[in-house]
Amino acid sequence: MCNNWDKAYSKYRWRVDLEHFSKAADYPGYFNRVIITPADVMTFENKFRTTVDGNGSFEIAGEVCFWKNYGSAQARNRVTQKLLTHLKIQDNWNRFVQAIKQASSDPSYGHFVDLRKACNQPRGFATPITFLAFYKPNEYPMVDKHIANWWVKNRAEYGYGASPDFSQRNDGWIQTYTVSQTKQNWNAYIAWEKFCNDYATRIAKNCRWNWRARDVEMAIWKVSQNSISLEVLP
Repeated sequence: MCNNWDKAYSKYRWRVDLEHFSKAADYPGYFNRVIITPADVMTFENKFRTTVDGNGSFEIAGEVCFWKNYGSAQARNRVTQKLLTHLKIQDNWNRFVQAIKQASSDPSYGHFVDLRKACNQPRGFATPITFLAFYKPNEYPMVDKHIANWWVKNRAEYGYGASPDFSQRNDGWIQTYTVSQTKQNWNAYIAWEKFCNDYATRIAKNCRWNWRARDVEMAIWKVSQNSISLEVLP
């Protein structure tokens, strides 16, 4: 019953060489790691959370942004530099920290919008969600076009057929050009978040593994791009 979940999670690999950031030399002590396995990502999450809770500097948010956008060669440097330029201003960093904490304790649409503004992505979706997921991976999964594609195809099989889809462009990217699209995506994300927490509980019951919402998401991210199927758990 648990074999394919374990197989999917163990095959998760997201090789990101932070040194590829075009301005890496401008931030000594940062952008100098390669992140590949779930354990590497967990270490990265811990460093980000520690920084947001008061023991670090704004550069870590740039690392997370570059990591998230690494698959887009056109966007990763531009988006990361825009974020760093914004967050190096202390008041902006303080607002960013407060917005993450508010959204993590009360995941409302309004607090999500505040988080988007605080990380200087007024039309962003996946990257602001990534900050939330890095801060509280026990509760919040990430999302991208691969997850959105999996969700629309498979959610009904897992008992979430009444939940909304993400609003996607023809190429799969989650779109947030309008308020209605953004609200639809937020509602879809909340359903996705409930599913990941639900399955973390089911995996603990059936497989005796202490998985987080993020771990469920990482397994599904892997199967969304491969031929592995995942069991429906009671």
